[in-house]
Amino acid sequence: MQQRNFKNWLPDDFNIGVVSVIIPTYNRVSLLKEAIESIVQQSYRPIECIVIDDGSTEDVRSLVEGFSRNNSDDFEVKYILQQNAGSQVARNNGTRASCGEYIQYLDSDDRLTPDKLAKQVAFLQQHLSYDAIFGDWVKGDLVNNEEVLAYAGEDLIKQMLTERCVANFSMLMTRSLVNKIGPWDEGLRRYQEIDYHLRGLVEGGSYAHEKMNTGLHRVHGSSRITTTTGALDILHFYKKWENELSVLNRFDEEMKKAFAALYLWFFYAATLPIYINRTSTSVE
Repeated sequence: MQQRNFKNWLPDDFNIGVVSVIIPTYNRVSLLKEAIESIVQQSYRPIECIVIDDGSTEDVRSLVEGFSRNNSDDFEVKYILQQNAGSQVARNNGTRASCGEYIQYLDSDDRLTPDKLAKQVAFLQQHLSYDAIFGDWVKGDLVNNEEVLAYAGEDLIKQMLTERCVANFSMLMTRSLVNKIGPWDEGLRRYQEIDYHLRGLVEGGSYAHEKMNTGLHRVHGSSRITTTTGALDILHFYKKWENELSVLNRFDEEMKKAFAALYLWFFYAATLPIYINRTSTSVE
């Protein structure tokens, strides 16, 4: 395991029972509104919802301040503005500003089911040996084509690489685990969520799975990737985790196959839109 210098990167003080929801965003005001509404509608309290504006050109501040006018003793919405630096920097800034015993990361194009936090907090309070809990989730586009993604109960590292069944928003983590993992890797442009939770496992985090629908991930055009930048990103990711897992004697043939599957998924995701565009053009 590589030496890390970020231990205790979070303030020692926190509020017991509070869930800190960290939402990084760049524009996408209409989707952000739905994301925040899904937090307002949670059956659990107390919650602090921290929106980190990554230098948006749209009026994110007015939207968030509209929600914050209804702040109460057990529910608070906060706004943080940063210069455009990417979602990982935004997550790190939001996490440092948080005060919750539990951390919930949520992208601005995702939504949580109403009882998600209540059920997962209850689980972690009843099972103190676990540091995080995740559930199943739904992937869908803006015309309601939906697919349920569920964890099959196999080796979690390999499942993360091959099935991508563990969505960031499906997870609720204890503050102690987040502190142990350290900041999000601000040098990664892709695969940040996989990287983050692999680090959690390598650091000895105990992850539980409970079969429940935790929320909806929106698939839309702005999330598409290119073959050029994606190839460099996956090479960076591969080299990083080849070294990490080799030290732990985990980089075996099965793990190599898992990384190969991740690359095939990237290639498919990057080239399918190009193929569709070419096909539609030739038909016209």
